[in-house]
Amino acid sequence: MAAQHDLKRFATAQALAALHGVTLYRIDGDFGRPIYCATRWAMTRQLDDLDQVEAWLQMVTGKTMERAAA
Repeated sequence: MAAQHDLKRFATAQALAALHGVTLYRIDGDFGRPIYCATRWAMTRQLDDLDQVEAWLQMVTGKTMERAAA
């Protein structure tokens, strides 16, 4: 069930990022642990977990995930 919740969190974060011109990727890192990459123009940011993704998006967009989903 936690994996389903993480997929929903990622989909919400990915949609919010897209609204602000940022492409958000989830890739499998070493040992199967996911790594998140946000890209826009020549900028790439690696984020290690969904908490970091949400914090970074809040900093970039000024919106929390709860406000963005409403």
